[in-house]
Amino acid sequence: MASRPDFGVWRRTSPFAIAFFLGATIKAVAGSYIQLVASFGAIAYLTRFDFLSRGGSLGWAVLLAVLAIGAAALLRYWFFRYRLEEDRLLIRQGFVKRTALDLPFDRVQGINVERSLVDRVLGLVTVRLDTAGTAAAEGWLPAVRTELADWLRTRVDHGQRRRRLGDDDGEERRRRPVDEAAPGAAGIPELQAGTLVPATGRVLVRLTNGDMLRIGLADRKALVLAGALAALAQAAEPFEDAILGVLGRLQTAVADFGTYSQATAIVLVVFATLLVLFLAVVISAFLRYHNFTLWRRGTAFRSRGGLLTQKEVVVETAKIQQLKLSRNLIQRWLGRYRFEALPAGAIPVPGSVGPGNLEIAENLTVPLLDGSVAETMRSQVFGAEATGLTLLPASPAFKRVSPYYVRAVMLRTAAVPILGGAVFTLGQWGPAAVAGLPFAGWCLLWLALSGSIGLQSWRRRGYLHDDEGLASRQGLVGNRVDAFLFRKVQGVTVKRSPLQRRKGLATLEVHLSSGIVTVPCIARETAAELRDYILYKVESSRLPWH
Repeated sequence: MASRPDFGVWRRTSPFAIAFFLGATIKAVAGSYIQLVASFGAIAYLTRFDFLSRGGSLGWAVLLAVLAIGAAALLRYWFFRYRLEEDRLLIRQGFVKRTALDLPFDRVQGINVERSLVDRVLGLVTVRLDTAGTAAAEGWLPAVRTELADWLRTRVDHGQRRRRLGDDDGEERRRRPVDEAAPGAAGIPELQAGTLVPATGRVLVRLTNGDMLRIGLADRKALVLAGALAALAQAAEPFEDAILGVLGRLQTAVADFGTYSQATAIVLVVFATLLVLFLAVVISAFLRYHNFTLWRRGTAFRSRGGLLTQKEVVVETAKIQQLKLSRNLIQRWLGRYRFEALPAGAIPVPGSVGPGNLEIAENLTVPLLDGSVAETMRSQVFGAEATGLTLLPASPAFKRVSPYYVRAVMLRTAAVPILGGAVFTLGQWGPAAVAGLPFAGWCLLWLALSGSIGLQSWRRRGYLHDDEGLASRQGLVGNRVDAFLFRKVQGVTVKRSPLQRRKGLATLEVHLSSGIVTVPCIARETAAELRDYILYKVESSRLPWH
């Protein structure tokens, strides 16, 4: 068991916490001013701003900005204090605006842990205490000892056990899954002091090295990297002559090989580029998800993974608002999915103000799993509720929305390109070109493409509900299913577009603390009945939404 800390003493964290505050300061500055910097950069590029002649002033400005960010991080560390009591954690921080945070342990639902490579060498961790609701601030303890994180986790687990055993009516326990026992019961491992990781006796998912290759193959970051390469090519404009000289010599060398060899060389270059992108995303997957493990302990799901920086996420089952199962085209080919359990959405960051003071709550994400495991996790999250739902998009239980959804998608996907093309054609070649055959062919081609997109989207659009919850399906090339319990809903809206009003249809929009789930183009009477029933379930439920 973790050693007992000293109570009632105000303490600083390790000096290595300066790196944490430096990253937080850079993130806040980037979130507030990145658009402004990008705008000035675009203006400088368009006006051909001479950086060489004015580089001295620019260099001093960059140096002052770096010094200001470093000083802010140092001051944030110096004025950060924390104190442990028997039943709560107190945090004081801020040098301009002083902030006092009081976190009773009874409000804490989970403790998330991050460990960089330096942290692992020094025996340090960064701890985030996750509270129940979206309006409550969360507490960070950067660069603290592993023993303190162990004690905090054990203290929070004991408090949760007492709350579960102290339920007056026992209804919550009856609704839990059968395997959800209290910590310390048979089959549930206890925390091992100094490790931050309990003995994983109930592992749900463990990813292998082969899974890292699959994650890399299905990762969309390859497109982002391709865009980054294009940006680097744009940035390499000053070296254009040297690059063109090298490419010219390569072209001359390849030209001597004949037409067949030239085609082979082009194919090899394309293959080498794709291979580099694939290796980059695979390396990224190894860094993020190496030895990724998901397990269940008590009423909480816990995940841990990472090669250089280890990250551990803890999400209480009761705090999960929405389940999301998705897959892209490659994941469909591999027969795998990506699973996310979404808690309450944006939370304020303690000690920060302005546009960057909100942070998205930590999601429980499983980057790769099969459908049977996803269904197991759904049953464990929902328990005895919403047993008629499924997360698998291929299930025949899903009902399709109205076929008029195809027309709605066509209007959204075709209107802007056709109007934009008309304006461009009118400005370039005059009114006669708009009435000509080339533009008419463009319109017909785009309408056909929009029709195909609309038909495919309609085939993948559907919904499913029982007495306790609802699942919504959507997709174009891939699939995504969002599922939730009615008692978690924050609000319901029925919307009707002009087309829907003419056809007696409506869109059901369900607001959760984790986001919005929509069911478009269903009968107006069905949407109204679902809205009234969901609101009834919210009002009549005796169980909390978090």
